[in-house]
Amino acid sequence: MNDNPNAPRLSVLMTVFNGMPHLPAAIDSVFAQTFQDFEFVVVNDGSTDGTADYLASLDDPRVVVIERENGGTAAAANQGLKSCRGEYLARVDADDISLPTRFEKQVAFLDSHPSVGLVGTQMAALGEQGVGKSLRLPTSHQAIDQALIEGRHALGHANIMLRTALLKQLGGYWSLRMQDAWDMMLRMGEAAELANLDEVLHHYRVHSGSLNGKGMRRMRRSIDYACELAHRRRSGRPALSYVQYEAEQDSRPLVSRGLEGINLHARCQYRHALAEIHGGRPLRGYPRIAWAALCSPRLTAERLVRVFLPSGKAHPPAENSSAGNVNPA
Repeated sequence: MNDNPNAPRLSVLMTVFNGMPHLPAAIDSVFAQTFQDFEFVVVNDGSTDGTADYLASLDDPRVVVIERENGGTAAAANQGLKSCRGEYLARVDADDISLPTRFEKQVAFLDSHPSVGLVGTQMAALGEQGVGKSLRLPTSHQAIDQALIEGRHALGHANIMLRTALLKQLGGYWSLRMQDAWDMMLRMGEAAELANLDEVLHHYRVHSGSLNGKGMRRMRRSIDYACELAHRRRSGRPALSYVQYEAEQDSRPLVSRGLEGINLHARCQYRHALAEIHGGRPLRGYPRIAWAALCSPRLTAERLVRVFLPSGKAHPPAENSSAGNVNPA
């Protein structure tokens, strides 16, 4: 329970950098929630487009806008976290859509499951042609935690709701590498149970952006580093610096590093394929999927099964996420 009687039940936290033109739709989806007892903390991380002007135009007393120089999502989230007063904290992305009952159902779940520290939802891709297939994620703590520590996608950071005090107790997000959310979710899983609602309550926008092979490599390395730190914490071993970890990875045999490069290329192709397909350009997208399957048959097949498996069937283990905070599929 929140000791501050004047605080709302829920804090909604968004960090944004150059969020236009999708930012208004994302913010409208927050205001359209059936659960309305919230404050909305928006951290503008040094945007250079029309984001600041749009945020200044918002006329709602629940909105708290924090302006800062660009310093990355983790630092922005930690600054916003300091202003969050709610018992629970909901994360939202600046280009995604939260369906109207998302907050209501997550608050009710946390109220009735005191052992759970963080709960997410199922999600569906959103492209230029509308909403696509849903991404099926595990719902039990054991399955979620096991997937995360193996570097496999099991939570959508843009749709999680967690206990604010617990996140503050754990020190918030790390701000050393990309994939700060992966480390946070692993640490949350060590302090409390994790869960996902078995209902699509979030639409994540699919876009290829500027992610290339080098960017994908950095993402995978930081995810793997977060997993390595978790293994060390849980086995009582000392932490390893990122410099040490990267040196170990770069000293692996040439064959291992070559296979890593092929898998990274397959992930990049799959990600770009989704953007093309959901953007109404299937003739560009499907050849990319074929090329990804040729490069890495197992990883691509597992991704396709995860997206196209009927909802009524058991969810298979989720394949390694290649996009982390950006696009989970």
